[in-house]
Amino acid sequence: MSATETAQGQRTGVVTRRRGSLQARLLLAFLVVGLVPMFFAAELASQVVTRAFESNLKNWLNETSIYFLSSITDSQQEAADIARVLAQQPDLLQRVIDKQEQVPPLLRDTIAAEGFHALAIIDDHGSFVYSSLPMRSSERIRLGTAITLYRVATEKGFGTMVAAVEPFQSGGRQYQLLLGSWLDDDFFGRLGSLTSFDFRLYRAGSDGFHELYRSQGAGDSSLMLEPRIVAELRKPDAQVFDRQVAGGAFTGIYRPLRGDVGQLQGVVFCGLRTRDWATDWVSRGNVFIIIFLTGTGLSLLVGYAVSRRLARPLRSLATGVQAITAGDYHSRVEVEGNDEVAELAEAFNGMSKRLEQLHELESQLRRRDRLSALGQVAAGIAHEVRNPLGIIRTSAELIRKRQRMAQGDQQLLENVIGEVRRIDQLITDFLAFVKPVALMQLPLRTSDVIARVARFCAPELAMRGITLEVADEAPDAWVDGDADSLYQAALNVVLNAIDAMPGGGKLLIGQRVEGKFLFLRFTDSGPGLPEAVRERVFDPFFTTKPQGTGLGLAKVLSVMEGHRGSVECRNEPGGGATFEFILPLSRKDAAIA
Repeated sequence: MSATETAQGQRTGVVTRRRGSLQARLLLAFLVVGLVPMFFAAELASQVVTRAFESNLKNWLNETSIYFLSSITDSQQEAADIARVLAQQPDLLQRVIDKQEQVPPLLRDTIAAEGFHALAIIDDHGSFVYSSLPMRSSERIRLGTAITLYRVATEKGFGTMVAAVEPFQSGGRQYQLLLGSWLDDDFFGRLGSLTSFDFRLYRAGSDGFHELYRSQGAGDSSLMLEPRIVAELRKPDAQVFDRQVAGGAFTGIYRPLRGDVGQLQGVVFCGLRTRDWATDWVSRGNVFIIIFLTGTGLSLLVGYAVSRRLARPLRSLATGVQAITAGDYHSRVEVEGNDEVAELAEAFNGMSKRLEQLHELESQLRRRDRLSALGQVAAGIAHEVRNPLGIIRTSAELIRKRQRMAQGDQQLLENVIGEVRRIDQLITDFLAFVKPVALMQLPLRTSDVIARVARFCAPELAMRGITLEVADEAPDAWVDGDADSLYQAALNVVLNAIDAMPGGGKLLIGQRVEGKFLFLRFTDSGPGLPEAVRERVFDPFFTTKPQGTGLGLAKVLSVMEGHRGSVECRNEPGGGATFEFILPLSRKDAAIA
């Protein structure tokens, strides 16, 4: 690797590091600037979210517990209404008492239709004279002013029943009719199969509050309510919200059931299963972490997008600077927006354009300096070379005129004289190139120059099998210049095109006007020019022809510059090469000609 390539690689590496460093610093700045506000915003938002969640959860559980209690009171009221109707038919009930038989079809259908589980008749001594279930005893439990439950003993154990008791008389004795439903899974199913909820009832005892009923399993009277919850519920208008019920398995609310004078007679619990609703995740710490991480992530994304948006034009500018450093003065950067970076890009493009112009001007001045120095040297060399060449040619011509000279010797002299003339003509052409004469600046019509070239080249084109096509879109275009010089420049280009198509082809000569310039182009159907040749095609003494001098196209460039114009060379996409003259239009009236 050369020293230049190494230095360029080092510069590229430095720019790459600077690119990464700039974007990284911008991203870090976004993160640092947004981190502290995000911390406080996450803290505030976590408080608001958790408070709102807990408030809504409390309200939801509270409404659900009210719904549960209202279901009990509704069932109790329904049982009371039906028991009242049945109590008004003592004859029917007496037959049940006397016969000790199953419930008559009417009573059985009524009980089944309303969803009741038990019908019992109790005498004035408290004994069960009839029961549709094997009941042994019952205990009335009062939970608040509206709820009355019965603790019933059966052969299978104890159970809690939502029931109503209605007194009636029959046969001169006082009886009580008990009609109720078990407070069990079937009753809970009537609440809508809310399997994610757990409802519990606690009754007051001498040593605390014992569990009376639990929807998620059988009630266990040995389980007692925590004293701290009881202490809180004894306060006026108190409710207890607990997120760690049963070791965190439930999140629930405890509501008091008070008697007529405000004493605490029972407690109802409504809980939500944590694993089904993941309520344990909605905590202040978790919400803070989620909001903080989400906000930080969004801040990083926004920071990345903004830093990339800011760094992209700077990267483009850095790439443009590298291109100019490498000598590519045609480099331009894209201008985006109307901010300061866009102004910087516009300034860079203006600088690049100006550098391109200065580079072209420098190239022209350097070329002219070389030609001037070359002309001074060439004038001295031509003077020193032409004198001996003249003597050689004269001497050879005198020797050739002698008699009795062998035919072979005479041919050798002819070769010497011919080569001397060729050298003399080469010196003449070289002097004409390095010390061009002043060109005439007269109005002329380029269509006439095209016609003159076409007439002169017609025989050669026909002999080579080349078709000439003229596309003149500006037949009345005039320029200020020298007709002979333009003719010679056009002829040189056409002759080169003929040499590029030895097997025949097509030559297109066209001209058009755009703005204040005339564009005269010559396009052949040859193979085109290799890139290495195209870059040097206008250099003096550069040629690919065995017998060429390399001054033809260099002279074309000199003629175009003498006419305040230029010449361009390019390859066509489909094959072939195009030489295009760009000349300023005449400032005089075309009628001068």
